[in-house]
Amino acid sequence: MNVVTGASGHLGNVLVRHLLERGERVRAFVRPSSDVTSLEGLACEQVHGDVRDRASLERAFDGATRVFHCAGLVSITAGKEALLTATNVEGTQNVIDVCIAKGVKRLVYMSSVHALTEPLPGGTLDESGGFDPTTAHGAYGKSKAAASKRVQDAAREGRLDAVLVLPTGVLGPHDYLCSEAGQLVGMTGTKRVPIIVAGGYDWVDVRDIADGTLLAAEKGKTGEAYLLNQHYLTNVELCRIVAEAAGVRAPLYALPLWLARIFAYGGLAYELVTGRRALLTPYSVHTIGKRFTISSQKARDQLGFTPRPLADTLVDAWHWQSTHPDSPLLKKVSVAPARRALVRGAK
Repeated sequence: MNVVTGASGHLGNVLVRHLLERGERVRAFVRPSSDVTSLEGLACEQVHGDVRDRASLERAFDGATRVFHCAGLVSITAGKEALLTATNVEGTQNVIDVCIAKGVKRLVYMSSVHALTEPLPGGTLDESGGFDPTTAHGAYGKSKAAASKRVQDAAREGRLDAVLVLPTGVLGPHDYLCSEAGQLVGMTGTKRVPIIVAGGYDWVDVRDIADGTLLAAEKGKTGEAYLLNQHYLTNVELCRIVAEAAGVRAPLYALPLWLARIFAYGGLAYELVTGRRALLTPYSVHTIGKRFTISSQKARDQLGFTPRPLADTLVDAWHWQSTHPDSPLLKKVSVAPARRALVRGAK
């Protein structure tokens, strides 16, 4: 039995799909309040709970041979430090403890590239950077570094057979909850991004992350971490590919990073006033302004990780958003004629 925590999320639901395609039994661990549209029609068992509640994890992990811990809080804004710690750090400790108590044969922890200590400008980020919460950038990065260190320590001390996977930016279909990246794809394809921000990011297809995660589960060495990435794209390049797929004009202007850093504080104010998620925050500007390369050579060499071209990923991401009736993009359109007009105009 495979248990996937955070199964309704973008990574989680794609991993569930890949496991089912292999003929595996899957138990999806989701919060009672989660939108589980992404799991509808999938032949998996659903168990409600929260990683902060050990008793619910004990029910979910009963009889499990492998646990894929994908649940976690992702935040690019400020003011969520306590919740990040409770969910990402203490919640992961609960997962570790229950895996040990239940005799789980292997834990695969979905960490993040942000958990690693960043190199100096011009350097290369890889697994050798290690996990140090004091040097990781931002509250989210610090929480993932602390959690990753706990998983790695438990494995290296012989208490648990565990491996870690560290994806970079996640793109691709089945983004039912509309991640920040998915939001950018949807806005670009519907011509709602007149101005973009300079800089860029290192991306990887969500389906390739699922494949890499299963490779790590099968071939990964106990206690080891594996970075999963494809390559870097500037924001201009990303929007151009999506715009071409959608048949619309790409954004004409890129806001310089120095100016974006100033406007980013307005993003924080926007979130405080409206309670809605902002794409432009100091943390997000730091992320897209990084000046180092990221290497997944270890995963390629040791696991056989082979990600697809990012252009294919972006085309597939837009196609899913613009055609799947349960995509966040189409669900925002309340009447069928308007929905048809939106899709026609985006092609």
